[in-house]
Amino acid sequence: MAVRNEIMKIWWQSSSPIHRLHDYRNALGAQLEAVKRADTEIRISGVDNGSMDLHFNAVVALNNFGPGGVLNKILQAADAGYDAVAIGCFLDPAMQEARELVSIPVLGLGETSMLTACMFGQRFSGIAFHEKQSQYYDRRAFEYGLSSRHIPFGNLGMDFTRVQDGFARPGEMTERFMTEATRLSRLGAEVILAACATVNAIISRERIREVEGTLILDSNAVLLKSAESMAELHRSIGLESSRRLLYKGPEGGALAEWRKIYGLKPAAAEPAKAAGSLAA
Repeated sequence: MAVRNEIMKIWWQSSSPIHRLHDYRNALGAQLEAVKRADTEIRISGVDNGSMDLHFNAVVALNNFGPGGVLNKILQAADAGYDAVAIGCFLDPAMQEARELVSIPVLGLGETSMLTACMFGQRFSGIAFHEKQSQYYDRRAFEYGLSSRHIPFGNLGMDFTRVQDGFARPGEMTERFMTEATRLSRLGAEVILAACATVNAIISRERIREVEGTLILDSNAVLLKSAESMAELHRSIGLESSRRLLYKGPEGGALAEWRKIYGLKPAAAEPAKAAGSLAA
């Protein structure tokens, strides 16, 4: 099957209302712009509304599944003809649920980063911004079958609102990150992940790439390039998720009925953009 010669469209989905986080939105946009393909168009999307208390599982669930939430946005991406979705949150919110409902590749920051880390070192770890999240990521590593390759995650001891200060004043965050990275390296980690797209944007901007010989993986860059690669495979050979069990989706008109029942929002019309642009 021939590869189509057209713009590649990647939908980057945040679990936060990123339109309210201007420093983060700008830093992330610059980071993705620097590594994307020349013919890739990226739309950075957040949830329509939501709390910043992302260290609470309840808030994550509410941001994921309500109207205008992460799952709703991924459905919009598929409806609007995007080639792949990159979920820019290490919690991998609504990733498995979305894979039931759409045929385009859906990649999560956590799963993609952990699997990639296993190609660059025997054991990996990561640094969350809050201790509740580090516990959540340890559980994810177990669910992804990577327990034997992972060292329990560390954390920065911050909430998400405080993390935002790192864009203007990165000193405290980078100092805490380096301290935790050093500790994890001495425990045997060969690859360390900045376990939040927001933290990763700051760590990447500050050019922190290794600690005591341990690789600091640029998870945001890895996610974007992986999404581009999977989109290319979807286009060229029709690669999709297995529909055998975990990602078996609804049949008939069930999805349309669910949209009505749960009040999910349709995709908004988008203005035409030139190849290689970064959409708001």
